[in-house]
Amino acid sequence: MNFKRVVFTLVLLVITHICSLKAYAASFKPYQVKAVYVFRMASFIRWTNESEMKSLNFCIIGDDKVKRVLSTITEGKVIRELPITVTSNMNEECNVTYVTGYNSTFDRKKYTTPSNVTISDQKNFTKQGGVIELQTVNSQIKPKINLDNVQLDDYTIGSNLLRIATVEGK
Repeated sequence: MNFKRVVFTLVLLVITHICSLKAYAASFKPYQVKAVYVFRMASFIRWTNESEMKSLNFCIIGDDKVKRVLSTITEGKVIRELPITVTSNMNEECNVTYVTGYNSTFDRKKYTTPSNVTISDQKNFTKQGGVIELQTVNSQIKPKINLDNVQLDDYTIGSNLLRIATVEGK
């Protein structure tokens, strides 16, 4: 089975059964599941300036596998009519930044701008200033969101995402 077909199948499964991801995650690699989560979570986030945005920019820092899968599953896709770009260039304006592969503490100043939603699989990421942590609970990836780190003037996180997440803060 070719790589694009596997990734497309994964996307369909997550879209249809995001709350029951555990049953499907066993047959996919963790980096594939994380890439799908990053993509799907963006559809539950609304940026205040969306009407002025030309694209929705995903910046992937530290994990080429997640970047490759995310690039494949977003190819030709849009979120609320915004074309999607995937890059590892932090000089771009990022709307969603996925940071991984760093053992040191998260440098909030380096990656955080008011309209950028930061996501990571790093332990204690939300306690270090990140917005969403992809934590592993009982071999299942589950988002944890710290509402104290959300920039409410610049974006909002939809209730459907909050419903499936562990929520900290406010």
